[in-house]
Amino acid sequence: MESIKRNKNRQSNIELLRIVLILMIIMLHYNNGAMGGALANIHSGTFPYYFVHFTESLSSVAVNVFILITGYFSYNKNKIFISKIARLVLLMIFWGLSLSLFTMLVLNPALFTIHNCLKMVKIAISQWFVIIYSILYLLIPYINTVIRVISKKNYQKLLIIAIFFFYIWPTFYTSTTSNDAGYGIVNFVCLYLIGAYIRKFQTAKIAKWKSFCVYVVLSGITMVFSLYFENAWNYNSIFVLGGAVALFEFFTSLNIKYNPLINTLASFTFSVYLINVNGLFNKYLCQVIFHSNEYWQSPMIAFNGIIAMIGIYVICICLEFLRSILLDKKIFKPLIKIVKGTIEVQ
Repeated sequence: MESIKRNKNRQSNIELLRIVLILMIIMLHYNNGAMGGALANIHSGTFPYYFVHFTESLSSVAVNVFILITGYFSYNKNKIFISKIARLVLLMIFWGLSLSLFTMLVLNPALFTIHNCLKMVKIAISQWFVIIYSILYLLIPYINTVIRVISKKNYQKLLIIAIFFFYIWPTFYTSTTSNDAGYGIVNFVCLYLIGAYIRKFQTAKIAKWKSFCVYVVLSGITMVFSLYFENAWNYNSIFVLGGAVALFEFFTSLNIKYNPLINTLASFTFSVYLINVNGLFNKYLCQVIFHSNEYWQSPMIAFNGIIAMIGIYVICICLEFLRSILLDKKIFKPLIKIVKGTIEVQ
């Protein structure tokens, strides 16, 4: 859990955005066919079908916005601390192992098989977002050396090239230029560059409601595409990228005074993600605790989805709060302090 001092230094409008984004990710996992189960079980043409496609389209921007935030606030750093990566990896391993074991041994012993144990270990040490984000974090000082010296005109040319080949091309043509659906380092570096550009060169703020309307319209286009094309929700879709930028612009334009509740809740964001992304535990929460499987063919799926999203968020915060109280001082912080390396580029 981040310190009070650090929370006070953070802008509450961006912290509110982090909360909104993690709620979106919880909704994505509620819809996920292997977790909440909706996408694998809804029937075409029904209300649940359109509701799931609508919420999936609204929420598909979440990961991209997180990386935009990183670029926006880190573009002028020339030094990074390896201890930050150590903390991310340690939390990933802890929650990956502990939640999977708890689910298999206590919540649903029938899941305790050799296959699931091997799967548990693999997930615990290789959660995709943590790995790719850690790589991006290591690259930050080197990326920033380019950002510091590049002119605005050349920066714009760079972004045009990147957006054309890594977003427009795979959206409308083939995946030749980007075949990982935006889950890889190329998308993360591009998003970082876009976030940094907004911070460094954008002098005039876009009207907040104009940005919000653009986000809604692009999400609507994404939804229409999702009815016909499998790649509509890819993170390297030009519509998902545009929606992410628009939503980010909307929140940066908000004028919210420091709010301790918002900043404190936002400090749990990364751990909430790690808890929620655990497939075994998430499936138990969605289908056993919140009975999502009973609403796949019901118009009440909207109500159940919202209740599950908020309920899972609260459960994840409570679990992370307990971890921080019981284990931070005696285990996590001493282990993280062992890692003292830095990467600095002058």
